Amino acid sequence: MPTAGNPFKNAPTSHAHRIVMLKLAITPLIKKGMNISIDERELSLIPPIYTIDTIRQLKSTYPDDRLIFIIGGDSLANLHQWKAYDELIYQVKLWAFDRVDTTPADETVATKCTTNLDEFLANDHTIYLDHTPIMNISSSQIRTLIADGRTKLAAPLMDECVLAYICKEGLYQNPKNML
Repeated sequence: MPTAGNPFKNAPTSHAHRIVMLKLAITPLIKKGMNISIDERELSLIPPIYTIDTIRQLKSTYPDDRLIFIIGGDSLANLHQWKAYDELIYQVKLWAFDRVDTTPADETVATKCTTNLDEFLANDHTIYLDHTPIMNISSSQIRTLIADGRTKLAAPLMDECVLAYICKEGLYQNPKNML
C-alpha cells in the first residue's frame, strides 16, 4: 500500500512511478500463484497520511478480518511517536522484523511485545518481534546507492526489473553522477 505522504519522510516519488515499480516487483509472485495486489487507497488522500486513519478505514471495510500490520524494528522503536499509536496496537496485530537489535523506546509498546509466535497468534493486542535474519537494508539506502552512481551495489538488493525501470526513468539519480 503506497502512501501519498508519510509524516516522517520527505515527499515520495510520483505515484505513477511507485505503482509501476510495485507492479514490476509483484509480477513474479503473481506468476507463482500468489494472490497479491496493490491497494491504492492512500494515494488519493492529502498528506500527511497517518497509519491509524488507514487502519480505521480497513477495519470498517473488513470488520470480520484480523489485520496484521508488518513493520521494521526501526519503526517499532519509534512507534510511540505515531498518531494514536496506542489505538493502533488495539486495532491490528503488529509484526515487527528486527533491524540490528532494535527495541521499542516506549514502555507501553515494550510490554506488548513477544518473541513467541503462538502467544502472538493466540492473544490480541500483542506485538510479535521477529528475529528471523533479514537483509539489513532500507529503501533510502538503496536510493542513496543509486544517487551516488553505485547502481551495481544496489542490483543484488532488489528486483532486476525494478532497477531497470529506475535507471530507464532516471529515478533517484544525482545529476552530478549523470555527467
